[in-house]
Amino acid sequence: MKTIKLTEKDFKNDIYCGKEDLTNIDGNLEIEKSGYCRFEGGISAKGDIFAEGDISAKGHISAEGYISAKGGIFAKGDISAEGDISAKGHISAEGDIFAEGGIFAEGGIFAEGHISAEGGIFAEGDISAKGGILKAIYGITAGLKIFAKTKIECGMRIFAGVAPWSWVGKEQREIKCGKLVSGEIGFGDLIETGLEGEEKSGEDIIILNGIKYKKL
Repeated sequence: MKTIKLTEKDFKNDIYCGKEDLTNIDGNLEIEKSGYCRFEGGISAKGDIFAEGDISAKGHISAEGYISAKGGIFAKGDISAEGDISAKGHISAEGDIFAEGGIFAEGGIFAEGHISAEGGIFAEGDISAKGGILKAIYGITAGLKIFAKTKIECGMRIFAGVAPWSWVGKEQREIKCGKLVSGEIGFGDLIETGLEGEEKSGEDIIILNGIKYKKL
């Protein structure tokens, strides 16, 4: 399996200008340039994708291995990997984020669609699935709040607002979703807003220590 290595000379004003076709890489992609790296199309590799800095693509980012960046990972489309997806910064997609491994970010994890992992999901910041389901086979942990427009499905426990910063308060402990389908709340305040098409009481429901309350 070959490896494509991109260096400073493959970029002009931080935008990729090299000759390699990155939409169908028969192997690995290593981006040796540090800092911001922008790609005008998508990136797809049959191996791993690794970056010394930020990866920002106008299309999808996908790998049959892992995706890892010492900066952030940003895509106008989906971000998907058959291994882990990990970043020292944020992970953000205007589509879905999916990993057959885990999803790990030292920043936040944000998707306009769904977020799904066959492993666990961990972020030091927020976790937000603005358009749909948040799902993990293992646990879900966020330093700040958790949001899913529709369902949260978790095979283990869910923690929100565990960041050590002094300003982290009640708002950052929210676990807000249409419905918690599975998973145990380890730490945080669950707010269920109801799913579209289901009968609603007209008020949000908060669960604290296993007891349901109506949000005023």
